[in-house]
Amino acid sequence: MLVVAACVLPGAGGTCPERALERREEEANVVLTGTVEEILNVDPVQHTYSCKVRVWRYLKGKELVARESLLDGGNKVVISGFGDPLICDNQVSTGDTRIFFVNPAPPYMWPAHKNELMLNSSLMRITLRNLEEVEFCVE
Repeated sequence: MLVVAACVLPGAGGTCPERALERREEEANVVLTGTVEEILNVDPVQHTYSCKVRVWRYLKGKELVARESLLDGGNKVVISGFGDPLICDNQVSTGDTRIFFVNPAPPYMWPAHKNELMLNSSLMRITLRNLEEVEFCVE
């Protein structure tokens, strides 16, 4: 019952309102776990950046990740959208391991972001509970 509640109730408190986990999962075409290996394309004006992420596991949407998006033998991707003021928890450092909710970059963002994934909601820390909640929502 706790897992069901976690999927339908909005995130806990804070100053940044987050959508319910179930909605975040539905809006993301790809959900994956990974570790940030490198910070890329830092925009000093907008304070946004991209990251090269080593993918550990796809929880949803592996088939939607274009072959052209895969780097370094197929286990890394570039995720853009970090620093976006419309996303609550979106800051990472090299070595951080998180659950990422992403979508392939839409054509209007090409060619600059072609073959990249775009962050579409807050990151989640890797904990057993978080993994179970996300897996439940994906199922």
